[in-house]
Amino acid sequence: MRPRNTLLLLVVLAALGAYLYWVELPHQKSQAEQKRLVVLDKDGVTGITLAYPDRTIALEKTPDGPWRLKQPIEADADETTVKNLVNAIADAQVTRSLDEVGDKLASYGLQPPEATVTLTMKDGSTLPALKIGKNTQVGFSGYVQKGDDPKVYITNGALQSGMKKQVKDLRDKTVIAFDDPNVHKIELKGPNGNIVVERDADAEHWTMTSPSRHPADPSEMRALLASVRGIRADDFVSDDAGADLGPYGLRDPRLSVTVWLGKDQAQKTLLIGGTHEEQQKKTLYAKRAERPTVYTIPEYALKNVDKDVGTLRDKTVLALDKEKAAKIALTRKDGAGFTLVKRDGTWHLETPGEGTERGPSISRFVDDLAGLKGSEIVAEQNPDLAKYGLDAPDLSLTIEDAGGAALGTMLASRGTADKAASDTDAKAYATATGSGIVYGMKPFVYDRVAKKASDFREPPATPVPSGVVTPTAGAEGAPALDTGNGEEPLDSGDADDEGED
Repeated sequence: MRPRNTLLLLVVLAALGAYLYWVELPHQKSQAEQKRLVVLDKDGVTGITLAYPDRTIALEKTPDGPWRLKQPIEADADETTVKNLVNAIADAQVTRSLDEVGDKLASYGLQPPEATVTLTMKDGSTLPALKIGKNTQVGFSGYVQKGDDPKVYITNGALQSGMKKQVKDLRDKTVIAFDDPNVHKIELKGPNGNIVVERDADAEHWTMTSPSRHPADPSEMRALLASVRGIRADDFVSDDAGADLGPYGLRDPRLSVTVWLGKDQAQKTLLIGGTHEEQQKKTLYAKRAERPTVYTIPEYALKNVDKDVGTLRDKTVLALDKEKAAKIALTRKDGAGFTLVKRDGTWHLETPGEGTERGPSISRFVDDLAGLKGSEIVAEQNPDLAKYGLDAPDLSLTIEDAGGAALGTMLASRGTADKAASDTDAKAYATATGSGIVYGMKPFVYDRVAKKASDFREPPATPVPSGVVTPTAGAEGAPALDTGNGEEPLDSGDADDEGED
């Protein structure tokens, strides 16, 4: 292309871009704004009043950001619900307008309106009130008026449904709030007794300090904190500080959960009381010990936070430090055991054998072993191992470091004297030597570590027996044949030619 033509094309493209940017885009934006019921800066809204025939709800944005209910009660607002309310107003579009309505406002649900919405902006100005009417008979639309404008606008029905709120819809439904890393201690008081668990210096680990001292399961503790923090109010029953808590079962709650937070060890306590049943729906009464509000919460919340000692205790069978471990020897009753050794940071079978090593399978085995947990603690304080088939275990596993020092030994058995190892329903058991604890284990978990040497090698290719007829080279989908002597296989066409000669 000639330089002159290239320059001309660039000029045309630049002119087209300028037209789109300075003319077409502003025009499209103007048209879009003309379709909107209200043009507003959503982030600039600082006050909302929702007036209904029987009630008025007022919300105010605090200087530091969060929304608060100001009327009919003072309470924290639900940020998501308020945001959706503002979005519904800002996104409402007019599909058509009715200019001559005369005395028909009542038929549109606008005399009186079903709701009147007033927005206050951060500069102190107030937008014309939106009078919300009923939905149209056909289509998902509704009737609206703006301020003193006599016109009736028809907008998307989402505006109508979005403005019809009860106080409980707009209240913050968080019952107890905290950041998990700030929790230093948690106490559960209930039918399972008093359980206290404290965070260790290593923030990822916990220790149960009451009713007895044991390591706690980090994953169970994360789940417990998430369950407590995730409880949401289903309804708000009372805000009366002097209310009798007896009818709610909160004078003597069935469960209390206390968390200690931050450097000042501030306490927050959740009380869970009796059952509330209405229209075949069951909920539970709950409240914060420090606040007057009585809530109802979902019934399943109790199950999620009412944990016993056995659930919260750490059930790691044998703690394997993968960085220190250099040798893993697994002995099986059937003689199919193996030894793994670490070379250059990678695990390998110690004894050479036929077939290629399955590196990923070996790595998966070591990972499964490092995270091996029992499902329950079935016995402790030096129990009778024979009762669990651990006096003559199906497998024993020993871990050593690079210097040959033992890092731990585990015994495991798939079944007991009354449950044969071949029984797929038999519970598996495991213990670490010296721990004095026997763990019950899901059979599939046991099977993940009860490996054989053959599980870690690809079987060698099976040679083709002499005299077996194989597909002829050149046949559709068949590979060229290897004669085994380095010579190219005969082409079927060549053989035919020789026969003809």
